[in-house]
This record gives sequence, C-alpha cells and structure tokens, in this order.
Amino acid sequence: MSQKIKIGSYETSCLILNMVSYKVILMYPRNVAEYAGNAGWMVTLLGAFLVLILFLIQNKLYKKFSGQDILDVSEKALGEPGKIITGVLLIAYFLIIVPEILREFVEDFKVISLTTTPTSFIAILFCVGMIIGAYLGLESIARIHALAVPVVATAFFLVLALSIPKFDINNLAPWLGLGPKKIFENNAFNIISSYSEIIVIFLIVPFLKKKNEFGAIGRYSIIACGFILFTGTLSYMLTYQYPISTEYFLPLYTLSRSIRFSRFFTRIESAFILIWASSAFLFLSSGLYFIVYIFQKAFSLKYNKPLILPFAVLIFTFSMIPENVSLTMQIHMEFYRQYAWILTILLPIILLSIASARNKSAKNKEIKLNDKKKISLNKN
Repeated sequence: MSQKIKIGSYETSCLILNMVSYKVILMYPRNVAEYAGNAGWMVTLLGAFLVLILFLIQNKLYKKFSGQDILDVSEKALGEPGKIITGVLLIAYFLIIVPEILREFVEDFKVISLTTTPTSFIAILFCVGMIIGAYLGLESIARIHALAVPVVATAFFLVLALSIPKFDINNLAPWLGLGPKKIFENNAFNIISSYSEIIVIFLIVPFLKKKNEFGAIGRYSIIACGFILFTGTLSYMLTYQYPISTEYFLPLYTLSRSIRFSRFFTRIESAFILIWASSAFLFLSSGLYFIVYIFQKAFSLKYNKPLILPFAVLIFTFSMIPENVSLTMQIHMEFYRQYAWILTILLPIILLSIASARNKSAKNKEIKLNDKKKISLNKN
C-alpha cells in the first residue's frame, strides 16, 4: 500500500498541524489558564520547546529506520508480539481521544447553533463525514488538508486580528501566574501531552515522497503548532483576565463573539462556524483512518476498508457513553493530560532505542562471524 500512496511534505505538515492545533478551537486556552493562571501563554511556548527537544531525540534514533513506521520499528525491537502490543496500545489511544473529540465538537455545535437537535443526531452527521474521509484514504485526506488548513488558519488569525482592540496588557499580570512551582509540580507532563497527536508522523512516514524530509516535517510542524497555540492562548488571555479566562466553555468562540464594529458588523462568529467544522471533520476522518491502518498493520491484514464502518460504530458508541460534556472533560483530564505523552512521545523513544540496540548487537555478531570465517579460511 505504501508503494501506491505518496504524499508530499506540505500535505503531511498540514495534516499534522490540524491534528495538533484543533484543540485551540476547543478548550486549550481555558485549560492552560486553569493550571497556569495568567502564565498560560508561557506554558504553550514551554510545551513546544520540550516537545521539539524530544522530537530531535526521536529523529536521531529514527535515522537508522528511514521509511519505516512505528509498527515496523516495534517489530524490530520486540518481534511480532511487540508489533501487536504497540498496535493495540495506539488503537486504544485513538479510540479514547477520537470519541472524546467527537463528543466535544458535537456539544459545541449544540451550544452554538443546533440547540434543539439531539446530540446523537449531530454525532451521526459527523460520523458520516468521518467515514467518507476514511474511505477516500490517506492521500485524499492529506490533499484536502492542504486545501482546508490554509483557509482555517486564515479565519483563525482573522479572529485574532479583529480582537486586537480589546487586548489589555494588564490582563497578563501577574506575569508568572500561579507561580513556577504550581505550574510544574503537577502539570509538566500535561504540557507535553498537548502535542501527543504528533505520533501520526511515525505512521505517515512510509507514504512520504521524500522520506529524508521526515525530520524537517516534524520540526516545522511542531514550531507551527506551537505558534498557533501560543497566539490563540495569548490573544484569549489579553482579552479575558484570570480567573474569568477559566469560565468560558468555548474560548475562541467567545473571543469571536466579542468582536464588534458598529451595529452593522456583529455576530461574525457565524461566518467561521462552517470553517471550524471542517477542522473537526478532517481531524475525525484522519483519526478513523489511522485506527484502521494501525489495526491492519498490527494484525497483518490484507484489506482495511471493511474495518472502517465497525470502528466508526465503536467511535460513535464510545462518544455517547458520557452522560454530558462534563464527564467527557473529566476523561480528558484523567487520561489525555496525564498519560497520552507516554504512548505517543515516550513509547517511540523506547522502541527506537531497543531496536537500535538490537541492530547494533546483530551487526556485532555478524562481524564476529565474518572474522571467524576469515581466520578459518586463512588456516586452511
């Protein structure tokens, strides 16, 4: 399959950018305000820096496995059982995060515009779009990202630019928010987990046209994601001072609603709802595709399209399990913030390290065997 599908560096970067940065539309600015106070905007920079350092470590280890995805690496590290275990862990991750994001987007649209529509009906609409995207395949998903992400980004920065008249630098005081100790005591790993979707780069790499650009794609994507999360959070905090910044359900939507230019230019947030919805559809389609791809690769199946509908049903079912959005957010706080980084950032480093060590050991054995053969030939 990787021989037929080929995607460029730009399309890949757009896909990763949307997979990581979608959260700025949801609760990210509010979340960082909750555990960092007025220093939440600093946390976004720190998170991007830490993840960039960790990715550089991953990239250095990965150079020996160019063109192989994380499942191939896990097989080299731990054999066939290692590939299956890694696949199951990654599927479990996506089966938690994708239904959670589906439910969050559904609840958001219910609050914003579809107030009387049943939650399950809105979720079905999202699932239909998600299934269509997954059936089209990775190449189509990546190309749609290349078209849609610039539009979404333009709308995002337009909202921030129109909000500038409401900025107040005094809203950032005190500058260290709740204090360095409070920020890092329990939340250091939460900062890294915000970039956990970067794991998709280790799934896309076999399909890249230029596999040697793996490191550059990762670096630039992390920097771009960090910039978007930083600018979104900073703009929100310049407009709403802590602790008011922890109260709004949809920070970016609230920010767009505050924009007023006379009485003839109001409610501009309506113009951006469909644009932001496209970000949701793209994320969910990508998430479903990667679940199916991981399952197929982990269990060495020939086809993956028959798996799309069953996994879509699972995602819909899991998204409907929480009774309300509060329970959905509780899952987010208990799983995603605390443990996502282990599966998506730490696990690749461990697998790459083990695989590198085994490769080195195998080469040493091969050298010793060759030396023995040469000695025996010389004696003869």
